[in-house]
Amino acid sequence: MAKRKWLQVSSILLLSGFLAFGSFQSLTVKAASNTFKVGDKFTISELNTGDKAYILDYKEADVTGDTTKDKVILVGSKEFSPEEIFVDNLTVVVQDGKSKKYSKATYEDFCGYTDDKSLFIGDFTRDNIKDVMVTAATGGSGGFTNHMIATFKDNKPNVIFDEKDNEGIQIEGKYIDGFKAELSIKNMDKKITLDLSAHKDNYIDSGIYNKSGKLLEEIQPFMGPFGLLEPQKDYADSGFILKGSQRIAGTCNANTISFIDSILKYEDGSWKIKQSQYSTYIVKE
Repeated sequence: MAKRKWLQVSSILLLSGFLAFGSFQSLTVKAASNTFKVGDKFTISELNTGDKAYILDYKEADVTGDTTKDKVILVGSKEFSPEEIFVDNLTVVVQDGKSKKYSKATYEDFCGYTDDKSLFIGDFTRDNIKDVMVTAATGGSGGFTNHMIATFKDNKPNVIFDEKDNEGIQIEGKYIDGFKAELSIKNMDKKITLDLSAHKDNYIDSGIYNKSGKLLEEIQPFMGPFGLLEPQKDYADSGFILKGSQRIAGTCNANTISFIDSILKYEDGSWKIKQSQYSTYIVKE
């Protein structure tokens, strides 16, 4: 639960501002009613979602593949109050349109801030059956976002995009003389060199480089997970791809030195990087 601890502080700070704009109702959803309303409390005994679960979003679509619309419900736990905007235990619950039976999908420590754009339904696996994607911002200074994509074909939930996939492209590298950084993209076996001259004055003032460009302090850049990951229609077929962006930080989290943008496509049971490009700052004030 380490992720929950460092995100909890941001939740408490934002909660006070949210209270001024209204509150959610705290009503128990009864299985027999088959009605689901955003903001209501969610209690389906067989799902074991606990007594702090609330409905965050709701859509209807055939995600099981039987041509009948199913009820797709995004559920999350609110630890402090119904008005809280940070949620733990994000879970997609599907009620089958024919059998009325429930299934659910999640992964450990899936949490964050959600809104009316957090739930997306589209076909990522290209089996002509729609899948479910959830997006939740972490609220931290890094601007990271948590994601999950799950399939529910034949009422058999399967998470195909989880925390591991959300790490995206991974790098290792170091600063070198001449206001440059050498980076190795580990999961693509590629090497790139970033021009850091846009940060030159700040680095000289900070004692990281001298005026002639000699490196004075060992610096290892680091990359965060996806800050942005959006579904996009793939016009080559009927499915969806993912367009993602990751930020590379240099001397500290606030020192952004580059972005890497990628296109991901689900093929043969895994996510393949179809395109990837990086940026270098020319001027940065």
